[in-house]
Amino acid sequence: MVRPPPPGGRGRRNPGARGRCRAGSRRAAEGDSSMNMQMSSEAAFRAEIAEFCKQNLDPEMRRLSDLGLSVGQDMAKDWQQRLVARGWGAPAWDAQWGGAGWDMRKLFIFEEEMAAHGAPQVATFNIKMIGPILQAHGDAAQQAHFLPRALRMDDVWCQGYSEPGAGSDLASLQTRAERDGDDYIVNGTKIWTSGGHLADHMFCLVRTSREGRRQGGISFLLTDLATPGITRRPIRHFYGAHVFNQFFFDNVRVPVANRVGQENAGWGIAKSLLEHERLFSARHTEARRKLGRLTRLSREVKIGNRPAIEDAQFRDDLAKRMIELRALENATMRALERLVDDGGIGPYASVLKLRGIEVNQRLDRAIVQLLGPDALPAEAAWEGDALDGLIPDEARNAAESRYWWRGPAIAGGSQEVQRTIITKHILNL
Repeated sequence: MVRPPPPGGRGRRNPGARGRCRAGSRRAAEGDSSMNMQMSSEAAFRAEIAEFCKQNLDPEMRRLSDLGLSVGQDMAKDWQQRLVARGWGAPAWDAQWGGAGWDMRKLFIFEEEMAAHGAPQVATFNIKMIGPILQAHGDAAQQAHFLPRALRMDDVWCQGYSEPGAGSDLASLQTRAERDGDDYIVNGTKIWTSGGHLADHMFCLVRTSREGRRQGGISFLLTDLATPGITRRPIRHFYGAHVFNQFFFDNVRVPVANRVGQENAGWGIAKSLLEHERLFSARHTEARRKLGRLTRLSREVKIGNRPAIEDAQFRDDLAKRMIELRALENATMRALERLVDDGGIGPYASVLKLRGIEVNQRLDRAIVQLLGPDALPAEAAWEGDALDGLIPDEARNAAESRYWWRGPAIAGGSQEVQRTIITKHILNL
């Protein structure tokens, strides 16, 4: 059936529809304009970071960071001082304490660009952990004393949570803190303490009560590791690297003034950073650094008589690694939006951790495969300078990085555990 033309002629349009169309067009144009402004602002910020790195990042610092090697305490502190001078030493802290007060999206861009330009990642426990905890839960005296020192790296912090019998089930921790006047007397042990051999302070969870729920009897203490009664012992990886440590506390006196929050309220304080830590479990910035190394090597290492980048199969593999990383970064951005909107990311954190570890491991494997036999020895497995000069500089730390990433695939819940969480809570299977 053919409809008759509308009254007034076949070509006449409905004025109301035309008005609605114009209004919709205006809204779309306003949305496009807002998006363009945001993209322009982000591009300018990225350019600002690039220029800062160009002016401030020493070649040796960039070289070590590119290889995934530690830049050392002195160089790390120097870099942190440069960031502080620029106002970028603690991007997410309140301005009152020397922070930039950035939102999560700007922080994400900052870390992404720093990784892309080969800047070292320093002071994680200072800036991303104890700093936010003290701002949210510390008293005025604690904030005034510890925050400026953490920002400048005058104090270097580590985390004392896990114990030999309290890893995944952290609420079962047994390190005791018994009140004695103005002090707590602490006895027990902490294990798997990352960077503990470099730290001079520890924030730790201790048991101050055995009544009621296990989580309810835990307190949060700040401990000077120079205090008498503390012994630290290195824990070495199977390939020789010293990353973890075990600490023993034997009648260690810690001032009550160093307790953050109320007694027996430490569990809630420790959990306050959980969502932030889970958000960055994707470790996308570390993957970005590795991709930069792999891309550089593709121009330097030859397959046959040509640079690897000219080999069709290698280019295909490199493109896959690039796509995987960009997808991981986009997933992390979606999680950021969910965190801002909903206050948490829930089981989505398992997706980030699972995929982030896979992406990092594949990049490590690609680097080792490209470098060949030169990338197989782990320097940390040899005493002194036994391998000095035998491993080309571009192959350094390739084996160590590949070995080390077996650990995160287990810590914080193995890959199998993450898949179970995804199956149950996201796929509802």
